[in-house]
Amino acid sequence: ISPHFLPDGRHFLYAVGDRGLIQQRIVVGSLDSKEVKHILGDGTLAGYAPPGWLLFVRSGALLAQSFDAKKLELQGEAVPLTKPNNNNNRVSVSENGVLIWQGDTEREFQLAWFDRAGKQGETIGLPVKSRSGFALRLSPDGKRALTNRVDPQTLNRDIWVIDLARNLFTRLTTDPGNDQTPTWSPNGSQAVFYASRGDVLGLYQKDLNSGAVEELLLKGIYLPLDWSPDGRFIILSQTSPKSRRDIWALPLFGDRQPSPLLNSEFDEYRPQFSPDMRWLVYVSDESGSYEVYVQPFTADGKLGGSKQRISTNGGNQPRFSRNGQELFYIAADGMMMAVKINGTTFESPKPLFKTRMLPSLIQSGIEYDVTADGQRFLIGTQVGEPSPVSVILNWTEGLKK
Repeated sequence: ISPHFLPDGRHFLYAVGDRGLIQQRIVVGSLDSKEVKHILGDGTLAGYAPPGWLLFVRSGALLAQSFDAKKLELQGEAVPLTKPNNNNNRVSVSENGVLIWQGDTEREFQLAWFDRAGKQGETIGLPVKSRSGFALRLSPDGKRALTNRVDPQTLNRDIWVIDLARNLFTRLTTDPGNDQTPTWSPNGSQAVFYASRGDVLGLYQKDLNSGAVEELLLKGIYLPLDWSPDGRFIILSQTSPKSRRDIWALPLFGDRQPSPLLNSEFDEYRPQFSPDMRWLVYVSDESGSYEVYVQPFTADGKLGGSKQRISTNGGNQPRFSRNGQELFYIAADGMMMAVKINGTTFESPKPLFKTRMLPSLIQSGIEYDVTADGQRFLIGTQVGEPSPVSVILNWTEGLKK
Protein backbone atom coordinates (compact mmCIF):
# COMPACT_ATOMS: atom_id res chain seq x y z
CA ILE A 1 0.00 0.00 0.00
CA SER A 2 1.22 3.56 -0.81
CA PRO A 3 4.70 2.78 -2.22
CA HIS A 4 7.33 5.55 -2.23
CA PHE A 5 10.75 5.25 -3.89
CA LEU A 6 13.80 6.28 -1.89
CA PRO A 7 16.52 8.48 -3.44
CA ASP A 8 18.58 5.53 -4.77
CA GLY A 9 15.73 4.52 -7.07
CA ARG A 10 16.08 0.86 -6.02
CA HIS A 11 14.54 0.75 -2.56
CA PHE A 12 11.00 1.78 -1.74
CA LEU A 13 8.83 2.28 1.32
CA TYR A 14 5.36 0.77 1.50
CA ALA A 15 2.72 -0.13 4.07
CA VAL A 16 1.38 -3.57 4.91
CA GLY A 17 -2.14 -3.91 6.31
CA ASP A 18 -2.89 -6.83 8.61
CA ARG A 19 -6.40 -8.28 8.47
CA GLY A 20 -8.58 -7.09 11.31
CA LEU A 21 -6.21 -4.29 12.34
CA ILE A 22 -6.71 -0.62 11.57
CA GLN A 23 -3.04 0.37 11.80
CA GLN A 24 -0.43 -0.67 9.27
CA ARG A 25 3.23 -1.66 9.30
CA ILE A 26 5.81 0.24 7.25
CA VAL A 27 8.55 -1.75 5.53
CA VAL A 28 11.26 -1.24 2.90
CA GLY A 29 11.40 -3.37 -0.23
CA SER A 30 13.92 -3.54 -3.06
CA LEU A 31 13.81 -4.04 -6.80
CA ASP A 32 16.85 -6.28 -6.45
CA SER A 33 15.62 -8.63 -3.73
CA LYS A 34 12.47 -10.24 -2.36
CA GLU A 35 13.58 -9.50 1.19
CA VAL A 36 11.88 -6.70 3.11
CA LYS A 37 13.04 -4.74 6.14
CA HIS A 38 10.71 -3.75 8.94
CA ILE A 39 10.78 0.01 9.67
CA LEU A 40 7.77 0.90 11.80
CA GLY A 41 5.12 -1.28 13.41
CA ASP A 42 2.40 1.23 14.20
CA GLY A 43 1.65 3.82 11.57
CA THR A 44 0.17 4.50 8.15
CA LEU A 45 2.69 5.55 5.52
CA ALA A 46 2.21 9.12 4.33
CA GLY A 47 5.43 9.54 2.35
CA TYR A 48 9.15 10.20 2.22
CA ALA A 49 10.53 13.74 2.21
CA PRO A 50 14.12 14.61 1.27
CA PRO A 51 16.72 14.92 2.56
CA GLY A 52 15.67 12.25 5.04
CA TRP A 53 12.26 12.26 6.71
CA LEU A 54 9.66 9.53 7.06
CA LEU A 55 6.13 10.93 7.22
CA PHE A 56 3.45 8.72 8.73
CA VAL A 57 0.07 8.90 10.43
CA ARG A 58 -0.57 7.49 13.89
CA SER A 59 -3.83 7.91 15.81
CA GLY A 60 -4.97 10.52 13.30
CA ALA A 61 -1.90 12.77 13.67
CA LEU A 62 0.80 13.37 11.05
CA LEU A 63 4.32 12.72 12.38
CA ALA A 64 7.82 13.06 10.97
CA GLN A 65 10.89 11.06 12.00
CA SER A 66 14.46 11.24 10.74
CA PHE A 67 15.20 8.39 8.33
CA ASP A 68 18.62 7.32 7.02
CA ALA A 69 17.88 6.28 3.44
CA LYS A 70 21.27 4.54 3.08
CA LYS A 71 21.14 2.48 6.26
CA LEU A 72 17.34 2.14 5.97
CA GLU A 73 16.92 3.02 9.61
CA LEU A 74 14.85 5.46 11.65
CA GLN A 75 16.73 7.84 13.92
CA GLY A 76 15.69 9.92 16.90
CA GLU A 77 12.10 10.37 17.99
CA ALA A 78 8.97 11.01 15.98
CA VAL A 79 7.75 14.63 16.06
CA PRO A 80 4.03 15.45 15.60
CA LEU A 81 3.28 17.95 12.86
CA THR A 82 -0.48 18.13 13.36
CA LYS A 83 -3.00 17.44 16.08
CA PRO A 84 -4.82 14.08 16.06
CA ASN A 85 -7.76 13.93 13.72
CA ASN A 86 -9.65 11.12 12.10
CA ASN A 87 -8.48 8.70 9.42
CA ASN A 88 -5.98 10.31 7.07
CA ASN A 89 -3.03 9.63 4.81
CA ARG A 90 -3.46 12.39 2.24
CA VAL A 91 -0.19 14.32 2.28
CA SER A 92 2.00 15.96 -0.32
CA VAL A 93 5.36 17.56 0.33
CA SER A 94 7.72 19.54 -1.91
CA GLU A 95 11.51 19.81 -1.82
CA ASN A 96 11.35 23.52 -0.93
CA GLY A 97 9.62 23.00 2.41
CA VAL A 98 5.90 23.16 1.57
CA LEU A 99 3.65 20.47 3.00
CA ILE A 100 -0.05 20.02 2.18
CA TRP A 101 -2.23 17.98 4.53
CA GLN A 102 -5.91 17.14 4.67
CA GLY A 103 -6.97 16.30 8.20
CA ASP A 104 -9.72 13.81 7.38
CA THR A 105 -10.21 12.25 3.96
CA GLU A 106 -13.30 10.29 4.92
CA ARG A 107 -16.70 11.80 4.15
CA GLU A 108 -20.00 11.24 5.82
CA PHE A 109 -22.55 9.80 3.46
CA GLN A 110 -26.03 8.38 3.77
CA LEU A 111 -28.52 6.47 1.68
CA ALA A 112 -31.31 8.78 0.55
CA TRP A 113 -34.22 8.73 -1.89
CA PHE A 114 -34.43 11.27 -4.72
CA ASP A 115 -37.10 11.96 -7.33
CA ARG A 116 -36.34 12.67 -10.99
CA ALA A 117 -35.97 16.39 -10.26
CA GLY A 118 -33.30 15.72 -7.62
CA LYS A 119 -35.54 16.54 -4.65
CA GLN A 120 -34.36 14.54 -1.65
CA GLY A 121 -36.89 12.45 0.24
CA GLU A 122 -36.50 10.18 3.24
CA THR A 123 -33.11 8.87 4.32
CA ILE A 124 -32.21 5.24 5.03
CA GLY A 125 -30.05 4.45 8.05
CA LEU A 126 -27.62 6.76 9.80
CA PRO A 127 -24.72 8.63 8.14
CA VAL A 128 -21.48 6.65 8.01
CA LYS A 129 -17.92 7.65 7.17
CA SER A 130 -16.09 6.31 4.15
CA ARG A 131 -13.73 7.30 1.33
CA SER A 132 -15.93 5.60 -1.28
CA GLY A 133 -19.51 4.43 -1.53
CA PHE A 134 -20.86 0.90 -1.15
CA ALA A 135 -22.47 -1.39 -3.71
CA LEU A 136 -26.27 -1.17 -3.58
CA ARG A 137 -29.04 -3.25 -5.16
CA LEU A 138 -32.84 -3.06 -4.74
CA SER A 139 -34.71 -6.37 -4.49
CA PRO A 140 -36.93 -7.41 -7.42
CA ASP A 141 -40.04 -6.39 -5.46
CA GLY A 142 -38.46 -3.08 -4.39
CA LYS A 143 -39.08 -3.69 -0.67
CA ARG A 144 -35.50 -4.48 0.36
CA ALA A 145 -31.96 -3.65 -0.65
CA LEU A 146 -28.60 -5.38 -0.45
CA THR A 147 -25.43 -3.48 0.36
CA ASN A 148 -21.93 -4.02 1.74
CA ARG A 149 -20.71 -2.03 4.74
CA VAL A 150 -17.35 -1.75 6.51
CA ASP A 151 -17.11 -2.19 10.26
CA PRO A 152 -15.09 0.86 11.46
CA GLN A 153 -13.43 -1.14 14.24
CA THR A 154 -12.39 -4.36 12.49
CA LEU A 155 -12.45 -3.07 8.88
CA ASN A 156 -14.35 -6.23 7.91
CA ARG A 157 -16.74 -5.71 5.02
CA ASP A 158 -20.04 -7.59 5.40
CA ILE A 159 -23.26 -7.93 3.42
CA TRP A 160 -26.41 -6.36 4.88
CA VAL A 161 -30.11 -6.59 3.99
CA ILE A 162 -32.13 -3.37 4.34
CA ASP A 163 -35.86 -3.46 5.03
CA LEU A 164 -36.74 -0.18 3.33
CA ALA A 165 -40.21 0.26 4.85
CA ARG A 166 -38.93 -0.26 8.42
CA ASN A 167 -35.54 1.42 7.81
CA LEU A 168 -33.93 -1.65 9.35
CA PHE A 169 -30.46 -3.08 8.59
CA THR A 170 -29.81 -6.81 9.18
CA ARG A 171 -26.49 -8.61 8.68
CA LEU A 172 -26.45 -11.32 6.05
CA THR A 173 -22.78 -12.24 6.60
CA THR A 174 -20.59 -12.04 9.70
CA ASP A 175 -17.39 -13.90 8.79
CA PRO A 176 -14.15 -11.89 8.93
CA GLY A 177 -13.27 -10.96 5.40
CA ASN A 178 -14.02 -8.68 2.50
CA ASP A 179 -17.56 -9.40 1.29
CA GLN A 180 -18.51 -7.35 -1.79
CA THR A 181 -20.99 -6.61 -4.58
CA PRO A 182 -24.12 -8.47 -3.41
CA THR A 183 -26.68 -9.28 -6.09
CA TRP A 184 -30.24 -10.65 -5.87
CA SER A 185 -31.55 -13.76 -7.59
CA PRO A 186 -34.44 -12.96 -9.99
CA ASN A 187 -37.07 -14.06 -7.43
CA GLY A 188 -35.38 -12.28 -4.51
CA SER A 189 -34.92 -15.43 -2.42
CA GLN A 190 -31.14 -15.67 -2.72
CA ALA A 191 -28.10 -13.44 -2.84
CA VAL A 192 -24.70 -13.97 -4.41
CA PHE A 193 -21.58 -12.06 -3.42
CA TYR A 194 -17.81 -12.24 -3.46
CA ALA A 195 -16.20 -13.22 -0.16
CA SER A 196 -13.06 -14.58 1.45
CA ARG A 197 -13.63 -17.51 3.79
CA GLY A 198 -10.28 -18.44 5.27
CA ASP A 199 -8.04 -19.23 2.31
CA VAL A 200 -10.97 -19.74 -0.07
CA LEU A 201 -11.80 -16.71 -2.22
CA GLY A 202 -14.79 -16.97 -4.44
CA LEU A 203 -18.40 -16.44 -5.40
CA TYR A 204 -20.80 -17.45 -2.64
CA GLN A 205 -24.57 -17.90 -2.60
CA LYS A 206 -26.86 -17.64 0.44
CA ASP A 207 -30.57 -18.34 0.81
CA LEU A 208 -32.28 -15.40 2.51
CA ASN A 209 -35.34 -17.37 3.61
CA SER A 210 -33.89 -20.53 5.15
CA GLY A 211 -30.70 -19.06 6.60
CA ALA A 212 -28.81 -22.08 5.25
CA VAL A 213 -25.02 -22.18 5.16
CA GLU A 214 -23.38 -20.29 2.31
CA GLU A 215 -22.67 -22.26 -0.83
CA LEU A 216 -19.45 -21.76 -2.80
CA LEU A 217 -20.39 -21.42 -6.47
CA LEU A 218 -17.01 -20.57 -7.96
CA LYS A 219 -13.46 -20.28 -6.65
CA GLY A 220 -11.42 -17.23 -7.59
CA ILE A 221 -11.71 -13.48 -7.43
CA TYR A 222 -14.97 -13.03 -9.33
CA LEU A 223 -17.27 -10.18 -8.31
CA PRO A 224 -20.97 -10.70 -9.19
CA LEU A 225 -22.53 -7.62 -10.76
CA ASP A 226 -25.89 -8.92 -12.02
CA TRP A 227 -28.06 -12.04 -12.21
CA SER A 228 -29.95 -12.45 -15.46
CA PRO A 229 -33.75 -12.05 -15.26
CA ASP A 230 -34.24 -15.62 -16.53
CA GLY A 231 -31.91 -16.96 -13.81
CA ARG A 232 -29.52 -18.62 -16.28
CA PHE A 233 -26.43 -16.39 -15.97
CA ILE A 234 -24.51 -14.44 -13.36
CA ILE A 235 -22.41 -11.70 -14.87
CA LEU A 236 -19.01 -11.23 -13.21
CA SER A 237 -16.09 -8.84 -12.98
CA GLN A 238 -12.54 -10.15 -12.74
CA THR A 239 -9.20 -8.33 -12.74
CA SER A 240 -6.22 -9.51 -14.79
CA PRO A 241 -2.66 -8.10 -14.70
CA LYS A 242 -2.67 -7.89 -18.51
CA SER A 243 -6.23 -6.91 -19.37
CA ARG A 244 -7.24 -5.06 -16.17
CA ARG A 245 -10.94 -5.47 -15.26
CA ASP A 246 -12.78 -7.93 -17.50
CA ILE A 247 -16.38 -9.13 -17.81
CA TRP A 248 -17.25 -12.83 -17.53
CA ALA A 249 -20.45 -14.86 -17.67
CA LEU A 250 -21.16 -17.80 -15.35
CA PRO A 251 -23.87 -20.15 -16.70
CA LEU A 252 -25.98 -21.82 -14.02
CA PHE A 253 -26.58 -24.82 -16.27
CA GLY A 254 -24.41 -27.33 -18.12
CA ASP A 255 -20.79 -27.41 -16.95
CA ARG A 256 -21.28 -24.17 -14.97
CA GLN A 257 -17.86 -22.86 -16.01
CA PRO A 258 -17.27 -19.11 -16.45
CA SER A 259 -16.16 -17.70 -19.79
CA PRO A 260 -14.91 -14.22 -20.71
CA LEU A 261 -17.18 -11.83 -22.56
CA LEU A 262 -14.87 -8.81 -22.67
CA ASN A 263 -11.16 -9.13 -21.84
CA SER A 264 -9.39 -6.57 -24.01
CA GLU A 265 -6.48 -4.43 -22.87
CA PHE A 266 -8.98 -1.82 -21.70
CA ASP A 267 -10.86 -1.51 -18.40
CA GLU A 268 -14.33 -3.06 -18.79
CA TYR A 269 -16.58 -3.34 -15.76
CA ARG A 270 -19.96 -2.64 -14.09
CA PRO A 271 -22.02 -4.81 -16.48
CA GLN A 272 -25.83 -4.99 -16.22
CA PHE A 273 -28.51 -6.93 -18.11
CA SER A 274 -31.48 -5.21 -19.68
CA PRO A 275 -34.79 -6.59 -18.33
CA ASP A 276 -35.51 -8.38 -21.64
CA MET A 277 -31.90 -9.68 -21.71
CA ARG A 278 -31.48 -8.20 -25.18
CA TRP A 279 -28.61 -5.98 -24.07
CA LEU A 280 -25.60 -5.94 -21.80
CA VAL A 281 -24.53 -2.48 -20.70
CA TYR A 282 -21.04 -1.86 -19.31
CA VAL A 283 -18.34 0.76 -18.80
CA SER A 284 -15.06 0.91 -20.74
CA ASP A 285 -12.17 3.36 -21.03
CA GLU A 286 -11.28 2.33 -24.60
CA SER A 287 -11.88 5.91 -25.81
CA GLY A 288 -9.47 7.34 -23.25
CA SER A 289 -12.22 8.20 -20.77
CA TYR A 290 -14.79 6.04 -19.01
CA GLU A 291 -17.92 5.78 -21.14
CA VAL A 292 -21.10 3.67 -21.17
CA TYR A 293 -21.65 1.10 -23.94
CA VAL A 294 -24.35 -1.44 -24.80
CA GLN A 295 -23.94 -4.62 -26.80
CA PRO A 296 -26.41 -7.37 -27.76
CA PHE A 297 -26.46 -10.42 -25.44
CA THR A 298 -27.36 -13.77 -27.03
CA ALA A 299 -29.34 -16.69 -25.57
CA ASP A 300 -26.20 -18.83 -25.34
CA GLY A 301 -24.44 -16.28 -23.13
CA LYS A 302 -22.30 -14.47 -25.71
CA LEU A 303 -21.98 -10.93 -26.94
CA GLY A 304 -23.15 -10.48 -30.50
CA GLY A 305 -23.43 -7.61 -32.94
CA SER A 306 -21.69 -4.27 -32.68
CA LYS A 307 -21.53 -2.18 -29.53
CA GLN A 308 -23.09 1.25 -29.21
CA ARG A 309 -21.66 4.07 -27.16
CA ILE A 310 -24.34 5.66 -25.00
CA SER A 311 -22.63 8.39 -22.97
CA THR A 312 -21.33 11.48 -24.75
CA ASN A 313 -18.90 13.12 -22.33
CA GLY A 314 -17.94 10.58 -19.70
CA GLY A 315 -20.23 8.06 -18.04
CA ASN A 316 -20.26 5.36 -15.38
CA GLN A 317 -22.50 3.23 -13.14
CA PRO A 318 -25.21 2.28 -15.66
CA ARG A 319 -28.60 0.95 -14.53
CA PHE A 320 -31.62 -0.14 -16.58
CA SER A 321 -35.05 0.69 -15.23
CA ARG A 322 -36.87 -2.59 -14.53
CA ASN A 323 -39.59 -1.71 -17.04
CA GLY A 324 -36.90 -1.59 -19.74
CA GLN A 325 -37.91 1.85 -20.96
CA GLU A 326 -34.83 3.78 -19.81
CA LEU A 327 -31.13 3.45 -19.11
CA PHE A 328 -29.53 5.63 -16.43
CA TYR A 329 -25.90 6.45 -15.75
CA ILE A 330 -23.73 8.95 -13.85
CA ALA A 331 -21.90 11.50 -16.00
CA ALA A 332 -18.33 12.57 -15.27
CA ASP A 333 -19.59 15.67 -13.44
CA GLY A 334 -21.89 13.62 -11.19
CA MET A 335 -25.07 14.34 -13.16
CA MET A 336 -27.73 11.61 -13.26
CA MET A 337 -28.45 10.98 -16.94
CA ALA A 338 -31.48 9.27 -18.50
CA VAL A 339 -31.62 7.59 -21.90
CA LYS A 340 -34.99 6.57 -23.35
CA ILE A 341 -35.14 3.22 -25.15
CA ASN A 342 -37.38 2.70 -28.17
CA GLY A 343 -37.02 -0.89 -29.33
CA THR A 344 -33.40 -1.15 -30.41
CA THR A 345 -32.85 2.62 -30.41
CA PHE A 346 -31.20 4.48 -27.55
CA GLU A 347 -32.04 8.18 -27.63
CA SER A 348 -29.68 10.98 -26.63
CA PRO A 349 -28.90 11.23 -22.91
CA LYS A 350 -30.83 13.84 -20.92
CA PRO A 351 -29.68 15.28 -17.57
CA LEU A 352 -31.98 14.78 -14.58
CA PHE A 353 -30.17 16.14 -11.50
CA LYS A 354 -26.72 16.51 -9.93
CA THR A 355 -25.82 13.75 -7.48
CA ARG A 356 -23.49 14.05 -4.48
CA MET A 357 -21.94 10.63 -4.65
CA LEU A 358 -18.50 9.68 -3.32
CA PRO A 359 -15.64 9.01 -5.77
CA SER A 360 -16.11 5.54 -7.22
CA LEU A 361 -13.84 4.77 -10.18
CA ILE A 362 -11.89 2.16 -8.24
CA GLN A 363 -15.00 0.36 -7.00
CA SER A 364 -16.60 -2.37 -9.09
CA GLY A 365 -20.09 -2.20 -7.58
CA ILE A 366 -22.77 0.28 -8.61
CA GLU A 367 -23.65 2.67 -5.81
CA TYR A 368 -27.26 3.58 -6.53
CA ASP A 369 -30.41 1.89 -7.80
CA VAL A 370 -33.68 2.97 -9.34
CA THR A 371 -37.25 1.87 -8.70
CA ALA A 372 -39.08 -0.29 -11.24
CA ASP A 373 -40.96 2.67 -12.74
CA GLY A 374 -37.82 4.80 -13.01
CA GLN A 375 -39.25 7.56 -10.82
CA ARG A 376 -37.13 7.31 -7.66
CA PHE A 377 -33.44 6.73 -6.99
CA LEU A 378 -31.77 5.34 -3.85
CA ILE A 379 -28.30 6.91 -3.73
CA GLY A 380 -25.36 6.97 -1.33
CA THR A 381 -25.10 10.72 -0.83
CA GLN A 382 -22.41 12.93 0.72
CA VAL A 383 -23.39 14.79 3.88
CA GLY A 384 -21.78 18.10 4.84
CA GLU A 385 -18.54 19.54 3.52
CA PRO A 386 -15.06 17.95 3.16
CA SER A 387 -12.42 18.71 5.74
CA PRO A 388 -10.19 21.69 4.83
CA VAL A 389 -6.74 21.34 3.30
CA SER A 390 -3.89 22.85 5.33
CA VAL A 391 -0.69 24.25 3.83
CA ILE A 392 2.37 24.22 6.11
CA LEU A 393 5.29 26.39 4.99
CA ASN A 394 8.86 25.56 6.08
CA TRP A 395 7.52 22.51 7.86
CA THR A 396 10.99 21.23 8.83
CA GLU A 397 11.71 24.36 10.93
CA GLY A 398 9.62 22.95 13.76
CA LEU A 399 11.69 19.77 13.77
CA LYS A 400 14.92 21.64 14.54
CA LYS A 401 13.69 23.15 17.80
